[in-house]
Parts: sequence; structure tokens; C-alpha cells
Amino acid sequence: MHRLAGLDYFVLISYMGIILGLGVFMMKRQKTTMDYFIANRRIPGWAMGFALMSTLVSNMTFLANPGVAFSGDWRQLTNSFMAPIVLIPIALIFIPFYRKHVGMSLYEYFEKRFGYAIRAYGAVAFLLYYLARMAFIFFVLAIAISTMTGWDIFSVIFILGVLTIGYTLIGGIEAVIWSDVIQGILLIAGGIVCLIVALFPSGGGPKEVMSLAYEAQKFNLGEMSFSLQRDTIFVMILYGLYQHAHNFGTDQTMIQRYLSAKTTKQAARNGYLFGAACVPVWAMFFLIGTAMWGFYQISGTVIPPEIAAKTDRIFPFFIMTQLPVGITGLVLAALLASAMSTLDGGLNSSSTVFVSDIFNRIKPSSSDKLQLLVARLVVIGMGILSLVMAVWLTQTKGQVLVLYYSAFSIFGGGLLGLFLLAFLTKRANSRGALIGIIATVIVIFWATLTKNGIIDLGKYNYNLHPYMIGLCSHITMFVVGYFASWFFPDDSRPTDIIDK
Repeated sequence: MHRLAGLDYFVLISYMGIILGLGVFMMKRQKTTMDYFIANRRIPGWAMGFALMSTLVSNMTFLANPGVAFSGDWRQLTNSFMAPIVLIPIALIFIPFYRKHVGMSLYEYFEKRFGYAIRAYGAVAFLLYYLARMAFIFFVLAIAISTMTGWDIFSVIFILGVLTIGYTLIGGIEAVIWSDVIQGILLIAGGIVCLIVALFPSGGGPKEVMSLAYEAQKFNLGEMSFSLQRDTIFVMILYGLYQHAHNFGTDQTMIQRYLSAKTTKQAARNGYLFGAACVPVWAMFFLIGTAMWGFYQISGTVIPPEIAAKTDRIFPFFIMTQLPVGITGLVLAALLASAMSTLDGGLNSSSTVFVSDIFNRIKPSSSDKLQLLVARLVVIGMGILSLVMAVWLTQTKGQVLVLYYSAFSIFGGGLLGLFLLAFLTKRANSRGALIGIIATVIVIFWATLTKNGIIDLGKYNYNLHPYMIGLCSHITMFVVGYFASWFFPDDSRPTDIIDK
């Protein structure tokens, strides 16, 4: 692989300077917690929607999708087609509901329905969920860039961390959203450049590349079967339905974006349009992987065995060996952007949740100035913790990553089911919800530990596809929480969805 040229470094440094400068520019507008957490509801709807799309199209899309399509087919894309379907009730019901009943955090609604204990559970679970997620994003991105450039992995983690923490810290959600707009444009532009290069190998063109891929069934969307044990189309559809409902409907980073828009109409319309726009962007990165496969088949260019052995390294190898000087820097900047658009939202949302759901409960009489200071300290603290965890991940082996995925499922699992329990039922109460939470954690522990071979219960091991663990968690939360509520006095405080 060739090294970066001076022009590539110029592009990268310019990108970093623009993002940090944007944070500095927005700093003077961050005077209250309303400014810092939801931009005092002054963000144009289109910018809110574009930032939402950028956050969902993460570095995992940038790195993983091309590798998956290169080595296999498009079956992992099938779940994405559920996003426009799920977004219909999100736009028509959930977004107007959030803008009316939620001040800054989703978990405020949990307290209205079930009391503070359930609110605290949701808040703590979210903080742990995003701490793990941000650490893994830092880790994966640092590995990729270090492999591509030869830079020291710890230096990559440190520089990326300081930059992301810096502009999020000083600029609040407004800097996050506008930087996400820039990062989204860069990400899409970088993907288009890579696709064009991949479609024109020496000895052929787009027609030859696509024909060869079609003959090799590289566009296959999966097996037509109702089996829940393999990655069939049915499994992908179920996964897409609950995963997109979770991402668009109950993820605090998304909800803050809905709350930041100027009007409810703008939030709903642009939330749907840009959420649905994620589908062609995700598809583009699958197409890049398929085109790369055809590129190497037609051109005869040899991929080193150590690269071919790990498909997630093939796209970085392609970037570093096939793109011209300057364009390589642009695509590397796009790769950075794909990660930072998720990291900055995670940091800001973590500070929102901590201040709104935990600190204000501990110190209810605190001034807005003190809350703003605590919010910034949380951004620093969560950022440093995620960097430390990322460094720790570089020193671990595969078994720890299995444990990470288990923790990721536990902290994120069941939240959609808990929200639907509060949102759709009047009979559910706090004790029933608590029993549902306990049952959900047990189910996720059982499924993840037996599926990954950490413990062996023989015929009682979980044997469905790993994607179904999340679905099981949400169903368990809703069903157990609802029926358990019938055994206790009704202590819930319903919040009507529609005004009477």
C-alpha cells in the first residue's frame, strides 16, 4: 500500500480544522442547557434530517458493508428495506408525541408512566450502551486507519478522541448537527468516488463488472425461508422491523434531533425523508463491495493473502492502492466523518441523559449554569472513558469481543419493548415493568452466553439466529411486563397519546 502524499494530508487537516472551527463558531450560542441539548429548537428541518442520516450511516457501514458484499451477497441489506415502513408510524405518531411530552430525554416519559426507578434504569442502560458503542467505534476506526496508513494505533485513537470531544464539548448539539451535515456530504461523496473507480477496472467497465457479479449471484438478497436459525429473508425482515423501530423510535440521539427542529411538521417530514434516504446510502456501500469484487476479477490485480483473509480489510486496501493522490485523503476524511457523526451524537446525548435524568434528581435546585457545566464535564468524562476502553480493546482477543457483544445486547435490549409497554397499554404499572426488565436481562444473558459457547446448557441452549436475540428481548419485556402488572395494584400514571 502506498503512503499518503502531501495533498492527502492537506485534505485531512483541512477537514479536521473545519470541524473544530465549527465547534468554536457555535460556542457563543451555547448559553443554556436548552441550547446545549436541543439547540433551543432552532435547527432547520432539513439539517436535522441530514444529521440523522449521517449518524445512522456509521463507520460500520463504511467499512463492513463493502467487505460483506465482496465476500458474499446482499442479504445483509435486506433488513434496510424495512426502514421506510417503520418510519411511517415514527413520523405520524412518535415524533409529534415526543415533541409534546418530552422535554429533553426519552426517560422523562418513563417516569411519568412508571416512576423514577424505571426512568433511572433506562438512563443508566443508555449510558452503558453508548459507552460500549463509542469505545468500539474508536477501536474499529483506529484499527482500519492504522492498517491503511501505518500510523500508531494509540495516536489515532488519541487524535480522533480529542477532536471529537473538543467540538462536541464547546459547540453542543448545534455543532454536532451542523458537523454531521458536513460529514454526511463527505461520506456520500467519498462513497461515490470509490464506486466510480471500482466500476472502471483495466480491461472492462460497468457493464462487465455488473454482468460478472450478476452471474455469480452477488446481488442475492437471501434465502426464501421462514427459518429463524439462518440469515433468511424472513429473519432479516424481522430484524429490520425491530432494529429500525429501536433506532428511529427509542434512541436518545435520534429523539434529540427530533426535538431540535423548528417545528413538529419539519421534524416529522424530514425525519421520514432522510431516514428513508439511509436505504440508498447503505445500498451504495454494498454496491461498492460488489463492484470491487468485479474490479479484482477483471483487472487481475492480486490481493495479498493477509488482506484477503479478513474481508473488512479489503475496502481499506482498495482505498490505499487504487485511488489517486488527494482523493485518498478525501475518502479517509469520509471514513473519519462516518465515525465522528455517531461519536459526537453519543457524547452529547450521554450528557443530556446524565444531567436530565440523574444529576437533576440528585440536585433538583441546581442552576442552569451549573447544569451546563456538568453537561460539559460529562462529555469529557464519557469521551475519556470510551478512549480508555478502546485502548483496552486493542490489547484483547476475540473472546472479549464476544463478551462485548453480550454487554451491548444486554444494555440495549428490551428498551423498545419497555417503551411500547408504556406507550400502548394503560394496565402496565411500575412493578410489572420492573419484573419485565428482570426477565429481559435473564433472557438476553441466557441467549448470548449459550449462543456464543460461553456456557453450555445442552438442549436448552439458544439456537435461533443471533439477530433474533433483540427481538426476543423486546417481546419478553412487553409480554412479561404487561401480564405481571395484573398481579399488582395499578400505580401507573398514564399519559394520553391523543388529546381528549
